[in-house]
Amino acid sequence: MDTWVWIVIAVVVALVVLAAVIVAARRSGEARRIRDRDRAVTLREEAAEAQVAAGRTEAGAAVARADADEARLEADRLERHAVDLENEAAEAQGRADDRLAEADRLDPDVADSGRPAGGPVEGEGEHSADPTEPRR
Repeated sequence: MDTWVWIVIAVVVALVVLAAVIVAARRSGEARRIRDRDRAVTLREEAAEAQVAAGRTEAGAAVARADADEARLEADRLERHAVDLENEAAEAQGRADDRLAEADRLDPDVADSGRPAGGPVEGEGEHSADPTEPRR
């Protein structure tokens, strides 16, 4: 055969090989685009699920914060109530002390120290060392 026939055959074979490579590349590119598209859909679905979970967590945090705020308000209210009761108790104790002082002032049997004249010092002699002896 002539050289020019071999050149034509070589060109045809080269064109066939080139066409096969182009077709394969296109199929490969199309397959990659399909895989990428599927992966993108999956990622979007996962992101949507994550957003729902984040919303639930946010709602839980808001409830917890509201509970904490409510507990703080209740603690403040109880603290104010405790202070009021302490003040009330101090006033009552003061009134009782005033009454005792007035009673001691009026009682002729009470010495200036606030104890009965000739009686034991407060806390002394109230208990006997002998457990069979009755208390005074």
